[in-house]
Amino acid sequence: MNLKNKKVLVFGGAGFIGSHLTERLIQEGAAVTVYDNLKTGRTANLAKVWGHPGFRFIEADVCERNKVEETVPGHEVIFHFCDDGDIRSTAEHPDTFVKQNIMGLFYVLESMRRNGIRLILFPSSTTVFGELAHPPASELHGPLTPLNIYGGAKLAAEGLISAWAHTYDFRAIVFRFVGIIGGRMDHGVVHDFVRKLQKDPTRLEILGDGTQSRSFVLVDDCLEAMLFALAKTTKNYNLVHIGNVDQISINETAEVISQVMKLKGVKLHRTGGKLGWKGDVTSNFIATETLTGWGWKPPRSSREAVFEAASRLALERDRA
Repeated sequence: MNLKNKKVLVFGGAGFIGSHLTERLIQEGAAVTVYDNLKTGRTANLAKVWGHPGFRFIEADVCERNKVEETVPGHEVIFHFCDDGDIRSTAEHPDTFVKQNIMGLFYVLESMRRNGIRLILFPSSTTVFGELAHPPASELHGPLTPLNIYGGAKLAAEGLISAWAHTYDFRAIVFRFVGIIGGRMDHGVVHDFVRKLQKDPTRLEILGDGTQSRSFVLVDDCLEAMLFALAKTTKNYNLVHIGNVDQISINETAEVISQVMKLKGVKLHRTGGKLGWKGDVTSNFIATETLTGWGWKPPRSSREAVFEAASRLALERDRA
């Protein structure tokens, strides 16, 4: 799909992935409206596009139905990327995830339906699976039994999008992401390790025993996969896994980040049992049969993605 001159609305466009996506869409020649409440997003993330003639910013919450109704008309493509991706915090404020991923999404879908807009792209997550007995998980994997509220909200969102796509003849693409990493991150194991080592380069706390396995994809490669899928998909409801062909342990992740930061003799302090926190899983490894079938695979391994993401994060100023 050629995005040049397309009017695109990105909910959550000031966040980590959303801001990178916004930059890429502007590069593709799209006119982009970013809609963000700035609770987790930052206007600084949009510095490269701020002031561009094809860019517009609206500060508002997706749960403000009247504001959603006012903003959606006139756009041709919707990216619903507004969620708080800090999975560990979900138990502390579950309403955030329910409101954004269920009620906020409902408001967007209904506004699309009433205004004749029929293309939506949504980021789901491997958290919808729960604990994987036999990774990598296929796109046909089931049953889906999330272990945390973030995963439960994402699974509910997948269901809503599928229902609207089939009932109202939408074209929807739901992406299940593994660990998407890169500059501007504000949570997640790679971010946390970099920030902890910047604060204390002699010691690093690891939640769990560090044997948990993780698959990582650099944000640049994730965007390539998304736009590749956008050009290929034709069905009403399209489920596409975006993951890597390998995985590394949390212990290995710590080693790579120590190398990036040129640190030696870092003392690793492991806490808890095998898993790091309630809702944690031993693996997030997924199969990417749709993308693989189309001939796409990430150009970087999980280890290479961690190296590049940590390098970018180490150069950024500490977030306020």
